[in-house]
Parts: sequence; C-alpha cells; structure tokens
Amino acid sequence: MRTLATIAALGFTLGSAFSQTTWKKHIIMELGHCNTAVALDADGDKYLDVIASFNGKVSLFLAPDWKKEVVLHRFEESRKACIHSSLIDVDGDGDLDWAGAVAHDHPFWLENPGKSEAHKGEWTSRMIDPEITGIHCVLTADIDNDGKDDLVINNFAPDKGIGDSIAWFSIPENPCKAKQWNRHVFAKGDARGGSHYMSAADIDGDGWKEIAVGAKGKPFADGNWFAFWTNPGRDGVKGVWKKTILAEGQLGATNIEPADVNGDGRIDWIASRGHTAGVLWFENPSWKIHEIDPEIEDPHSLTVADHDQDGDLDAASCGFGNELVRWYENDGKGNFTIHTLDKSQQSYDLRSVDMDGDGDLDLLNAGRGSKNVVWYENE
Repeated sequence: MRTLATIAALGFTLGSAFSQTTWKKHIIMELGHCNTAVALDADGDKYLDVIASFNGKVSLFLAPDWKKEVVLHRFEESRKACIHSSLIDVDGDGDLDWAGAVAHDHPFWLENPGKSEAHKGEWTSRMIDPEITGIHCVLTADIDNDGKDDLVINNFAPDKGIGDSIAWFSIPENPCKAKQWNRHVFAKGDARGGSHYMSAADIDGDGWKEIAVGAKGKPFADGNWFAFWTNPGRDGVKGVWKKTILAEGQLGATNIEPADVNGDGRIDWIASRGHTAGVLWFENPSWKIHEIDPEIEDPHSLTVADHDQDGDLDAASCGFGNELVRWYENDGKGNFTIHTLDKSQQSYDLRSVDMDGDGDLDLLNAGRGSKNVVWYENE
C-alpha cells in the first residue's frame, strides 16, 4: 500500500481532510459475487429498478423494495457473469436497453421489450461484436456527434480478439437484425497493459469527445499508465486519434472520469489506481497529479457527480482491499474532504444515481467479494 510518506516522497500534492459521514445503506440483493449494476425504470412505475449480473445470469430487481428478481438472461455456465454493463436505447423505441460483456467473451445487448413486458421474463439477447474479447468496460457516449449514443468497448487481452485495442461502436441501421455493430478502432494496438475503464469528454473544447482509460499492468506488459486519445472530429470514423499519456508509473491504474475540479473552466481528469491504492486528479493542461486519497486500497470503482449540490463536482469510490466506501467533497478549488460511508463493503462498479427520487444523487454499488448490490442514501 502507498503510505502518505511514500506519496509525499514522490512529489505529489496532498490536500484532503477526513470526516465520518453516515448515509443509510440499503441492500438490494445478497445472492452472489456481482461486478456490475445499473439503475433504470424498466416497468414505467417511476421507481428505479436495478439490473445486476451474477451467478450465471443477468437479473432485474424491481423497485420500490427490489425483492422480486426477474431473470433477463442466462449463461450456459452457472458461474458466468458480466464484468461491466451500460444502458443505451439501441432500437430507438424510447426505452433503455442493456449492454454488457463477460470478461473473456464478446459484448452483447438485451432488448428491453417495453414497460408492460419488461418485468415478465427474459429479454432477447443479440451480439454487438463477435470478435472483440477480453473486455473490461462498456461505455455509453455519443462519439461521432450524430445525436445518437454509441458504445466504447476495450479489448485488453493481448492475444485475443482485436488485442490491446479499444474501439467505439455505432449502432447499425437495423440493430435487431444486424449480425454485429459498426466497429471503429481508435486505439489500435496502443492500449497495451490491461486497459480498464474508459470515459469520454471534450477536453480541448472543440466540441468532440476525447476517450480516456487507465491500464493496470501486471500480468499485462506495458501497463501502469493513464492516457486519453484526441478525437479527430469529423474524420472520427477514419481519422487518426492521437494518444496523450497523462502519467506513467501509476501502479494498478484502472478508472478515470472527467470533471472541472478546480473551477477554471477546463476539464480535468479524476482517476483511481484500482489494483493498488489511491484516488487522484490530473490538472488540465499540465496534467499535474494531485492526490485526493492515497490510502484507499484497490479503489476499483469511481464515480464523479455533484453529491452535495453546491455546484462543483465531487467524487466517490469503494476500495475492495480495505472495504472502504468514501465520497470526496470538493470545495470547488480542487481541495477535498474525505467522507467515509462504510468500512465493510467491496465494489467493482459504483454509480451516482437518484435511487429514491428525492433530487440528490445516491450511490449504487455492485458488491464484488461482498456478494451483494447495495445503495447508499444521500442525506
């Protein structure tokens, strides 16, 4: 683990205070190891349901008490489950479909049959891409500025699929009949090192979204870095995306999210080292590193949102090493107060969502080794 002394010796900037905070913890399920969970109103009752993947299936838990489980998809193997997932309206019918991927398999999507049928049984499964594999992230974002969401998916396995590459996928003209989506590789062979979780944001102010990722390193070669690729704009489908390294030597780099951290009007990056320790941020344009929380162990989840409704962006993470759930209160200038919400919870996927409809953002957590899905009520 990196101690405060180690961080200081490396020349990083510290600026965090600690606080104990109580947000009420609500349990959605305690049925198995879960790496990903998302929230949506599937049945149209204005309450947020939860889709989670665990124990060989993808399941929908119906709000408001999440006691009823509806199995949306079953894998052939009982231990199989998706490592990540995202929501996207694939067929343009106005409801959210679900996209996901097993770590060593291919990405697929489940068609939401509509609010009157969504809670009745399995959703139709269709392939996104039959080649890309070794996946760790599925991200929804409009990459080509056509007003329609796309998916960004990585291939972090060096010897499978499109190896050491990341691609964005546009929805085909008839997604319910297409054999695969339109694949656009932007990081061709230069995402070596076990790329993890991507994010997308317009960093240079030209109106087009850049794509960032962290790469964990061992057992992969050439990892332990954070980087982003600059969108070439109107030539995004065929043009060359330029890779910019934010930092190397970042052991176990995993998550990265955009945010104007210090209120200067520029988009910075907040990141985590999900396979070692620490939450940090990179200041635009020098990309100077500022440590937020060097002590949280294995923060393999990260979310950025205005949790206290004061107009600036905060962050939250959960470390599966020391089982801490923390949110980081930003003062608007890049100084953070660390609030510990839980000391006995693991995570692989953390989302900022208004679970109870009261107007503030709660935290939805897929519990990994704690074998649960929970949410924390923002008080």
